[in-house]
Amino acid sequence: MLPTDACISCGKCEQVCPLGNIQLKQGVPDWGKSCTHCMACICSCPKEAIEYGNSSKGKVRYLCSHVVSKEE
Repeated sequence: MLPTDACISCGKCEQVCPLGNIQLKQGVPDWGKSCTHCMACICSCPKEAIEYGNSSKGKVRYLCSHVVSKEE
């Protein structure tokens, strides 16, 4: 997973990661080693600023209405 220049450092990806695998470091998401590629971060990003290589570029983001962040 890689953030693009569109990242606004909102931390939503960090909040929604079910494994706590993402941490903002100097305002940029950093993925740890326990990523299972669940795509929660990609689909929750309000700016669509996270890409999974070329696999997610240009594809529609989806967020299940039953998934809530830790803040809710």
